[in-house]
Amino acid sequence: MDCKTNLDKMPSTSKIIDKPEGMCPVDWALSVTAYAVHENCGRSVICRDGIKQIHTIIKDITEDRTESSDLELLRDLCVTLKDYGDCDLTYKAADLVLISMDKYSDEWDKHVKRKRCTALVCKKYYTVHIDPAKCKGNGACIAVCPEGAIKGGEGLISVVDNEKCTRCGKCFDACSECAVIKAGAIKPRVPEEPVPVGSVGDGDDGAGRRRRRRG
Repeated sequence: MDCKTNLDKMPSTSKIIDKPEGMCPVDWALSVTAYAVHENCGRSVICRDGIKQIHTIIKDITEDRTESSDLELLRDLCVTLKDYGDCDLTYKAADLVLISMDKYSDEWDKHVKRKRCTALVCKKYYTVHIDPAKCKGNGACIAVCPEGAIKGGEGLISVVDNEKCTRCGKCFDACSECAVIKAGAIKPRVPEEPVPVGSVGDGDDGAGRRRRRRG
């Protein structure tokens, strides 16, 4: 396999410099390096092993298995691959990772130091909930959940157990009311247990109880 024949399939720098809203620059770098790992010819040891190590570190970052010092290691590996590698494909991948790290350094820091993904793309950094104002209690989300992580029933607002949820995304596709939502550090008010549809309003505390007014 000739790496050069696959170079044209790599994204241009404009894809990350002018990234669309909702795209995670860390997850994007992960997909770039995944392609380079799969498509490089493997004849050059520094390119073959270097891009694999780069990909592994980025994957660990998206899965909350890394420390702040790994960002420096990742940068050093990318620079080394650019300086000493002899493969255009892995050179391009390392360059794109560096561009992402430079332009969106705050996002990379959030992933590693604050355990957050602003775009709510990386599965370890968001939770899944059912919006009680939109849920119609038809059970569509329950039917497609492979982990049995959603509780509810006919006419009840569904509730997600995020300890069981694997973020597979099937419930998002199944819900015609778009009631399945993601949340980062700030969690929405939702019932702790299934309650009847329509029983949670603006003045409720998320469990069907009225909040007391102050003053």
